[in-house]
Amino acid sequence: MSHQLFDELIGTPPPPRVDVQGIVRRERRARAARRLGGSLAAVLALAVAGGVSVAVRDQEPGAAPGTPQAVASSPATDTRFRLVFDTDETADATAKRLSQELDRALRKVAPGATWTWMPDYLDEPRKPDGQPPQFTHRGTADFVGSSSGISYQGRKGSLSVSITPDVHRDASAGPAGFHWPCQLPQGIQEDSRYRRVCEAGTTPSGARMKIETLTGKRQKSVQHLIAIQLPGNRALQAGVLNMVGVDESAVPAQPQAPLSMEQLKAIALAIADQVKA
Repeated sequence: MSHQLFDELIGTPPPPRVDVQGIVRRERRARAARRLGGSLAAVLALAVAGGVSVAVRDQEPGAAPGTPQAVASSPATDTRFRLVFDTDETADATAKRLSQELDRALRKVAPGATWTWMPDYLDEPRKPDGQPPQFTHRGTADFVGSSSGISYQGRKGSLSVSITPDVHRDASAGPAGFHWPCQLPQGIQEDSRYRRVCEAGTTPSGARMKIETLTGKRQKSVQHLIAIQLPGNRALQAGVLNMVGVDESAVPAQPQAPLSMEQLKAIALAIADQVKA
């Protein structure tokens, strides 16, 4: 019997109660979901394992934490200067810089100290106080110096700073050079008008240094002196004195110098440290 005849006999068959195509579609979706789920599970497993591994490494006993690398700082600017006297212009510039360094050192070592006018000769017209001393020179490298009156915590007196050759190249110009030992040179006697206390040593940088205190037996003067060897065959000398006035008219303002020896030493070292070869 042909299919056509059979169909005609039984008529149109009822729709099937089982949705075969739906079953097929659901099965495909289930397989896809299982594949996706397996892939996600594998990824999650790897991620968890990696996280645990990192955590274990970070928490291993004895493991030192990472040390930040130090950033190299730029070198400090060299603010030192040279003592140059080969022309009037360079000598003037050197003298001006020395005046600035002396003023800066005094303000740092003795806050509140003020410069006061001190006459250089009798009947000199008075000048205003508060002016830092100006260094003078001869236009050559053999001498530069300055002095001024100072007032500090009610004490008055004078402060002077000078720079001279350490060793004279021309012996006929005077002594062969600055005398560093405390023992006086042969043939030189102690000045009987003063009691002298001396200490020879070196600066923190290794330069020669000599410290002296002279106390007047009659005038009751007190003078602290310090000498420091500088580069370029030069010596710096600084002194502080408790006397006010000029020459024979000078009298002690008080029993002590306006600055202590330690303060004078700090001022001299501050200036010397700014001078380079």
